[in-house]
Amino acid sequence: MAAPLNSSGEFQVRRATPIDASAIAHVYVASWRSTYGGLLPALVLRGMSEVRETLFWWTALCATRTRTVTMVIHAPDGSVVGFVSAGLERAAGTPGRAEIYTLYLMEDFQRRGFGTRLLSGVAGALRGAGFTSLVVWVLAGNPARAFYERLGAERVAARTIRMAGQPVHEVAFAWPDLAFATAPAKRG
Repeated sequence: MAAPLNSSGEFQVRRATPIDASAIAHVYVASWRSTYGGLLPALVLRGMSEVRETLFWWTALCATRTRTVTMVIHAPDGSVVGFVSAGLERAAGTPGRAEIYTLYLMEDFQRRGFGTRLLSGVAGALRGAGFTSLVVWVLAGNPARAFYERLGAERVAARTIRMAGQPVHEVAFAWPDLAFATAPAKRG
């Protein structure tokens, strides 16, 4: 279900609600398929399901006892074109560090500044929740690496995971201080 029309005619970033679960699932699956072809095993991409992802996001967004922040950006017509989720770093790491779990935009809305707006919005919310730094893991071959680097993140780690039995290489980028969220946004 789309958000209501906004009278400003602008794209808006806001906290996600359970009503956004289906739209988030659509963006998630479409983004994976358009971005990760050739980077991930085809079996993984073919096996993705918007129904399964909708259930996941509905459950996650209904949870009330969590420090996870999920935000969406929606077009003036109310359609969700991207989202970000972040919270406590999953691996034991730096105290006070949050992790971006997901940040995806529909292909037609990439490289137009919307990713920067989502990242800035979630970083501000994380600062408000007491986090002091931020990390994100990305596929080593993902062109989005440049996006994070332009916004001041530094490469801090690398690892290899397995998906569908195949090795997948990832790199971590981190911001040591969430103050970048209040700096003037660069196009991204």
